[in-house]
Amino acid sequence: MKKITIWGDSVLKGVVLEEGRDRYSLLKDSSIELTKKEFDLTIKNNSKFGLTVTKAMRLMDKSLSKGDLPNYALVELGGNDCDYNWKEISENPDGEYLPNTPLPKFIESINSIIEKFRANGIEPILTNLPPLSSQKYFDWFAKNGLNTDNIKKWMGNIDRIYKHQESYSLALMDIANKQKCDLIDIRTPIILEQNVDDYICEDGIHPNEKAHKLMANTFINYINKKIACPC
Repeated sequence: MKKITIWGDSVLKGVVLEEGRDRYSLLKDSSIELTKKEFDLTIKNNSKFGLTVTKAMRLMDKSLSKGDLPNYALVELGGNDCDYNWKEISENPDGEYLPNTPLPKFIESINSIIEKFRANGIEPILTNLPPLSSQKYFDWFAKNGLNTDNIKKWMGNIDRIYKHQESYSLALMDIANKQKCDLIDIRTPIILEQNVDDYICEDGIHPNEKAHKLMANTFINYINKKIACPC
């Protein structure tokens, strides 16, 4: 039986913000859980809330050292890497700030992950990032007593949040192309919907249940073509 191990953040963990409540929970029918139901495969989900590429690499090394060698490793990272410390920016908008993982370091790390998995006979698969809602996310993190005027002064334009996150998603696609590594596009199906915000939780960053169904269809189609197919 083929084995797939997933290394992702809260998106593939299935974390959603409960509608009308400031509380996160795990979605029973998340994209991965829906995908599991369709195949006779061993799918181990190592996704964790708040996971960055640096933290993921440490966990991957530990897993490999224990002899955990799946056929495939699905990697979904970047959402936490591209985020900023908004509290610091709120307090001093004239400072210089870097995201949790600057883009060059993120690119270097993803390339290292691909090479490490291949060296251990594991086929890496990347995903790009689901879209976020700049306004929803701004409203979410700014409501906790932060100085929104200072954040806007540093940011320039709220849409910059979307563009910045998109740069990490595009980087993942470019890496996959250069490394000749499969990439599952979970971003486009959501973007093509008439109102993208309808597929994003009120925190602006987590795909909601409707989006998880779209992502599940994307994963299922990929596995049917590339993994489950006996041809």
